[in-house]
Amino acid sequence: MKINKLTSILLSTVIAFGLWLYVFSNVSQEDNVTFYNIPVVIKGETALMNEQNLMVTDISAQTVSLRLSGSRIDLNKINAGNIIVSVDLSDIYDAGENIAMDYNVSFSGDVPNNAFVVESKSPSKIYVDVDVRRTKEVPVKLEFVGTRSENYLYDMENATLDYTSVSVAGPAAVADQIESAVVEVDLTGRVESIGESFRYALCDGNGEPVDAETIVTNVEEIRLDMPIQRLKDINLVADIIYGGGATAENTTVTIEPATIRVSGSEALLNELGDSLTICSLNLAEIDRGNSEQTFAINLPEGVVNQTGITEAKVTVKFSGLKSREFTITDIESLNVPEGMTAEIISTSLTMKVRGPAAEIDRLTVNDIFATVDFSGAAAGTATYRAAITFSEDFPNVGVVKSVSVSATVQAAGG
Repeated sequence: MKINKLTSILLSTVIAFGLWLYVFSNVSQEDNVTFYNIPVVIKGETALMNEQNLMVTDISAQTVSLRLSGSRIDLNKINAGNIIVSVDLSDIYDAGENIAMDYNVSFSGDVPNNAFVVESKSPSKIYVDVDVRRTKEVPVKLEFVGTRSENYLYDMENATLDYTSVSVAGPAAVADQIESAVVEVDLTGRVESIGESFRYALCDGNGEPVDAETIVTNVEEIRLDMPIQRLKDINLVADIIYGGGATAENTTVTIEPATIRVSGSEALLNELGDSLTICSLNLAEIDRGNSEQTFAINLPEGVVNQTGITEAKVTVKFSGLKSREFTITDIESLNVPEGMTAEIISTSLTMKVRGPAAEIDRLTVNDIFATVDFSGAAAGTATYRAAITFSEDFPNVGVVKSVSVSATVQAAGG
């Protein structure tokens, strides 16, 4: 029994000594520790901007060092991550430089704020520069640089931007320098329409970039849409039907202007080709030896006439031709439908014949033949075109303007 009692006394003594040693070493023992690179938290910045229309442009230190004293057990609970160093800007009412600010030290977690004594701070104060916060709108300006291809049209007048102005906000000292947002576009090698977004530079009144690191804007990029089209010279031509004694050898057709410059996409201009037919001329229907007519220049959809000329004058000149009038009475009916009869009411045809003078002078009515083709004719009285031919001795003459006759077609025996 005495042995067990002695053992208990010794055990109790050891435990008591251990508890005393723990308390002495960890709880009641004071110590001090220096903590480095503790981030500085800025408070009240929103209120500074919204209520005082001010903003911080510079802060003397982003981190601080603290030497703290306290119990070892409390010191073991903290590090630079749960020490909070904050500067409150809500008491600043005017702009200025090197405004001295005290900073507050607190602790996160289960460590009470009064557990430590701040033995030293480095730096002892935080200094801030504060400026008036300026907000304004500046216009967007387009600047085109680079080498443009002479075979393409850069339609700068119809360039569009999704933003025509940019809102800038920041220190008055910087914002007051900004006069424009300049979008610079290099056109070197560009042969297709532009539809993309570009970054811009905030510039002063001389067009020089401003150091706008402290400036906040409402948009980072601006979209530009600008047509770029190929340019091409197109020949204006006429579809010529020779006749009435007029041939390529004795007829001159001129068009003014002879060419126009157009713009459009590669696909449209390739489809258009090198020429545009503006009219069709049947020379047999042109009576005068020197004829002028005006025709509209109609281009396909999507092709633009850059010359602005909307009409062309077409002149037809005949050379070495002579005209005479003839009246013939022998008119032959051809291809009258089976079971039908055709009675030509017109008893004579008067026509103007044109051709080289040598042939016209020799031509007689006996060399002129008129026929009317009744193929597919229906019963009734109508006009029919008469075909005029000439004997083989007159290969270069022809009738000017078409001639027709009146005829009645009816059932045989009707």
